Amino acid sequence: MITMDHTSFTVSDMEKSIAFYRDMLGMKVEWDSKAEGIVFKGPECDQITGCPGTEQRLVFMALGSGRIELVEFTPGGKPLVGNITSDIGAAHVCFKTDNIQELYQKLVKNNVRLHCSPQHVGFGWTMYFRDPDGIILEAAQDDAV
Repeated sequence: MITMDHTSFTVSDMEKSIAFYRDMLGMKVEWDSKAEGIVFKGPECDQITGCPGTEQRLVFMALGSGRIELVEFTPGGKPLVGNITSDIGAAHVCFKTDNIQELYQKLVKNNVRLHCSPQHVGFGWTMYFRDPDGIILEAAQDDAV
């Protein structure tokens, strides 16, 4: 049997990313390797990640039963540039909300990069936006709400 556990994003600035996911989306830090005094580096980590000579800080952010793992590599890799949702391999995480207009206003007020205002599609309302590293995120609100 296989079950889904979490989604992971590589980030450039862990503190900035924690603040975004916490303050914009209401996620909570569930576990932080730095706070636990755990260092991820060395031959085993090099093999697992395929990124020799790096050290990783891992932070799990939780919202309900969903979790996102944020990983900051030192030294870091190249920045995510120009990614669009139609790129092969592009991915996003969708956050359900019961008030997409309120979330939209909060994101606008905090200068979050948005693709557009909420749009009505077949199932309800949706919009795409970006985290501080340009990672694609979605918010959706069902019509039934």
